[in-house]
Amino acid sequence: MLPPPMLVNCGHCHTPLQLPPGVRSIRCAICQGVTQIADPRSVPHPPRVDNSPPPQPQMPSPSPYNHAPPGPPPSAHGRKKAVICGISYRYSRHELKGCINDAKCMKYLLINRFQFPESSILMLTG
Repeated sequence: MLPPPMLVNCGHCHTPLQLPPGVRSIRCAICQGVTQIADPRSVPHPPRVDNSPPPQPQMPSPSPYNHAPPGPPPSAHGRKKAVICGISYRYSRHELKGCINDAKCMKYLLINRFQFPESSILMLTG
């Protein structure tokens, strides 16, 4: 499994930038500014002031793209089947608005105009 992408804010306009592995600098596509990336091993950790154990590294949340939607797959009866994708790219600078709503509207259209059985429609949203 690939490690989660590392994000850093542009040092000039503060736009979040996704870092490819091993880069030392990155150019912002918005302001064209170059942000230098420090080697994480060379950055000193702040001193601990309390006696609590060091924080445990958090496991990244499972990606919604690595598994099937919850529940059983749509039934295979009949000839009409549909897969509807509504992807909004949340938390990226290319986030789209209204994709989930559009997917719901498409499902409504398929069921009410084209008589698709609801059980034969698979919704993929994220």
